Formats: sequence, C-alpha cells, structure tokens
Amino acid sequence: MKVRLEADFDDFEQVAFYRRGERTRSEEVKELFGLRRRTLHFTDYAKVLVYVKFKDAAHFEALGRDVARLPFTAGSTIIKLFQDVPRADLEMLFPNAQVRMRRVDKLLIGVPAVVSGVIVVVTKLVAALVPVLLLLAFWFGVRREPVQLDQGQLVALGAALAAFGGFVVRQFTKFKNRKIAFMKSLSENLYFRNLDNDAGVFHHLLDAAEEEESKEAVLAYHFLRTAGNPLTATELDGRIEEWFARRWEATLDFEVDDGVGKLRRLKLVDDAGQGRLAAVPLDEALRRLDEAWDDLFPYHAAQGAPGPVGGPA
Repeated sequence: MKVRLEADFDDFEQVAFYRRGERTRSEEVKELFGLRRRTLHFTDYAKVLVYVKFKDAAHFEALGRDVARLPFTAGSTIIKLFQDVPRADLEMLFPNAQVRMRRVDKLLIGVPAVVSGVIVVVTKLVAALVPVLLLLAFWFGVRREPVQLDQGQLVALGAALAAFGGFVVRQFTKFKNRKIAFMKSLSENLYFRNLDNDAGVFHHLLDAAEEEESKEAVLAYHFLRTAGNPLTATELDGRIEEWFARRWEATLDFEVDDGVGKLRRLKLVDDAGQGRLAAVPLDEALRRLDEAWDDLFPYHAAQGAPGPVGGPA
C-alpha cells in the first residue's frame, strides 16, 4: 500500500499477531505517474490473526482523552482474521491505525500550493492591499500625506480577499480529498482481506482444522487404495510427499502417523503383516463409515420410558 500508517501502541494492553503460510510474491508497481514500472518482491502471509486488548477507560481519562470519542471501546478485546497480507503492510491491521501523509504526498500538494499562493498574493492581493497599507501608515504617523479609499479600491480589495480565500479553501479541499483517497484505499484493502471477527474467528479456525484432519485421512486412504500392494507407513509418507512436490510444487511434511491413526480408528485399513497396511475396498469402506456414523450418537431410553419415534431404542 502506498499509504503511511501510524498506530499508537500506548492504547494497547496486549497485542499478538499469529500467521500461517509464508510465501514470496511478485507484483508490478507503477511509478512517476505510470511512466516507469518495476517488479516488487515481497513476503506474503496466507492467514494473519490479530489479537488486541485495549487499556481500560481510566488510562485514557488520565491522559485527558474523551473515552466516548475513541474509535474503539476502552477495555475491550478484539480478534480479527485476515488473508493474503504482505508483511510490509501489517500496520494496516491495527484497529487504531491512522492515515498519515508521506513526504512525497506532502510535496505533491505543498509545492503547487506554494507556487499558486505566491502568484495569487503577488498578482491580486498585494496590489489591492497597497492603499490599505498606505492608510495604516498614515494613521500610525509613518506617512504624512492622507490616503482616501474609494469604492473601486474597496471592491478590488474584497475581490482579492475572496480570491485568496477561495485559493485557501481549494488547497485544504485537495488535502482532505487526498487523505480520503488514502482512507478509501485502506478500507478496501481491509474489506477484501478480512475473513472473520471475534467469535467467528474461532468457528473459522475450527472449520479449517477439521478440514485439514479430513484431508489427511482422505490422502492416506487414497494412496493406500491406489498403490496396488500394501505399503508401510514410511512408503506411504514418501509417496504422498513426492506427489505434492511433483503435482503442486509444494514441500511439506505429511503426518503419516496421524493420517493412518484416523484410518485405523474408522477401520478403513487392514494389517497385511510385516508392518504393511492395505486399504479396504471402497464399498466396504462406505459401509463401515455409515456404521460408525449411525452409532456416533447412540440413544438408550430409560427403562419404562417410551423409545424414539419409529421404534424401540
């Protein structure tokens, strides 16, 4: 992000960042108003979890800050989950991040403003102020000859002041609009990267963990079933890791003991002797899974009490 951000760390009682999945990405950026392009290499995190606990209201009251006007609730705790966050842009994840002008932005606004201001003052304001300055000099005794202001001079002075006032308002509006553009850029980046907030973060992480556990079992079963002959745990581990490296260009350490352990608990593998495992046929695997799921929540009615609808317990 081409935005400078600042966060007041004194607002926090506790701050913690957690990340998953680190990779190097490349992106082409424009410079010099699009006349120059260069490739930027940066570190990107697949998932970033932010935990922040703010200090209580007494802390902010002691500093003379109005608690009601704070952009957050004093003493509260927030948890947010983001995706695809460049390491250089982690500052934007702070809940109290404030947009600040970069030096180049100040120059882009300040230099034209100074040049235009000098032109306005010299061509319009100074000429209209000369009679007023001469009149003030006469009043203070610096000038002996009296000065009279006619209606035309007063109109010219009013027009010059209006022009100067309009110039100041335009420059202030340019500054505010540029800051709003930066805040819009920040909001859009946060909106498209935000995955969940507060309690939803726990549900998101639990769903992701369950999905990964299921993937381990599916991978172990698939490679045992398609191997053609029983495999040892070491051979199974090597085949799965080699497939990821060849098919997806990803290096990982497959937890074969965990994957095989789930298959054993579900009775989806049989021991073939000498430490080798064989996957049960697919039809038999479906039957065993259905049997395990049917018995997952057994119901036993108390003696004398009616059983569930449809038959006895």
